[in-house]
Amino acid sequence: MNGSQHGHTQSTGSRKSPDRTLVQVAPLTAPHPLLRALPSNTYLPTELIDLLDQTYFLHILANDPAKVLPPGKSLLSAMLKPHARERRDGEHPSLHDKVEEVIHIAFWEEALESLSSREPSVQLPRLKLLFNDLHDVLVPLFPADHPVLVSAVAPLSPTSSPLLSALNHFREILSALRERCAPARDAYIDDLVSSLADPPSEIPDLAKLAVETVRSLLKLAETMKDDLSQFVLGTMGEAELAAAIADQARTRERALTLDLWKETTIRESIPAWIGELSPLYSHIVVPPSRRWVIRLVQSLGATDPVACPLPTKPLAPEDDPPPSTPNALPPIFLFSTPELLYIQNFLQAIVIAAALHALLPPSAPPVEGFMSRIWALLLASVEEEQGAEDTRLVNLADELVQASALTSSEKVAALRASVTRTLRAQDPVFLLLQRRLLIALADRLAHTPTLTQRRDAPTEMRTGRQRQPYGATDKLKAVAEAVEVKGFGDSTLADAVREGMGKLQTVILWIDHTWKDLMDQGTS
Repeated sequence: MNGSQHGHTQSTGSRKSPDRTLVQVAPLTAPHPLLRALPSNTYLPTELIDLLDQTYFLHILANDPAKVLPPGKSLLSAMLKPHARERRDGEHPSLHDKVEEVIHIAFWEEALESLSSREPSVQLPRLKLLFNDLHDVLVPLFPADHPVLVSAVAPLSPTSSPLLSALNHFREILSALRERCAPARDAYIDDLVSSLADPPSEIPDLAKLAVETVRSLLKLAETMKDDLSQFVLGTMGEAELAAAIADQARTRERALTLDLWKETTIRESIPAWIGELSPLYSHIVVPPSRRWVIRLVQSLGATDPVACPLPTKPLAPEDDPPPSTPNALPPIFLFSTPELLYIQNFLQAIVIAAALHALLPPSAPPVEGFMSRIWALLLASVEEEQGAEDTRLVNLADELVQASALTSSEKVAALRASVTRTLRAQDPVFLLLQRRLLIALADRLAHTPTLTQRRDAPTEMRTGRQRQPYGATDKLKAVAEAVEVKGFGDSTLADAVREGMGKLQTVILWIDHTWKDLMDQGTS
């Protein structure tokens, strides 16, 4: 990192008061996904970093929620923020609080007395009232047709042990709440579930457990409602919530991007970028509105990583201007660039796998699982941090030598040298296979019907709000068919190609649906 002030740059976005707090971009040992292309001597406003984080989180939640959702959690849990109001230390209860507490004590004592009766005919009416109370507080947290709400208002079934039956209902409610609560509430729910695991046998103890569980459920429901910034979110099913999140993500993404760059800059960047299309793809005939897809595939085949640097300016007039970034994408790709970088490495790994497969001697016997192991090693290199390349190279060579069944030390050495050469982007075999794969993907994706061809295009430049938000079903339909590429016929490679195409199609649909108005203007 340069220690002098010369050459330091400052982001031009989020234009607020001049005395705002600035922080220096972290060293590239752990780069922010959106800030990889910025020089390490760049300073950003803290509020801009917060906005980037929040918007990027929504972008991931809309496109690949598995990256941010813990196992077993619903989309709603990611939209909740724990901030339930608690009495401050040393704060005395008000008269209203004291009266309310007395009323609550009397209510629960009466409930405990009724449920402690040994007659089911006495227990059932009181349990029904408690379930009605639970239904009322759970309504803002679930869709109207959710089984938890339906069972809460359904007549209680005649049984010789109403309390045990009620405990089973409570377990179902807790399980449903855990899917939708903020992660901070998980431990509390787990404790409640554990308390129901081994219920007592005596009716008074069962009644006490039932009453305490209902009280805890009511408290938990109120806390979750306080967590919700908008109660309406809790009443949505997963599909509706996914659509709402996608709509909010697109709106935030457009607004922040248009704040960071001048509108004219964004408009001019698209045709200029498309104009750099290589003659290699000239034979692919598509409408002008789809040429950007081919240009995007071209960027993914470059040796330089795809990037979308934020606009910056020198802190002082005498400082050097920020350096140009190779393989830079237009601003509309800002929040999709991290995924595109992953796809770029993913496709490169597929090409390397195909090139290694081509190195197998024709006389080598079939080895079960060979390509699966090769692909697992390459995929691990895509997922992991830098620094393991040498180890990965040795492992790949070992797998190839073992599969080739060569006995001559000279031939084994030659094969290892071929592996080293094949992993270079300038290798003729690598280039040939990469060209085949990229042309096939560009042709298929550019001719895939887009979601925006079937729905209304965005009409408002600033917000980008849609009548029918983009959803996961659309992207899955668009990549249902695999693409056949010469040299990638092995089943492991074919599956990887299909997966890579699916990931890229997800990005294309997102850009199409978020920025179609600018894309149409930039390609007309």
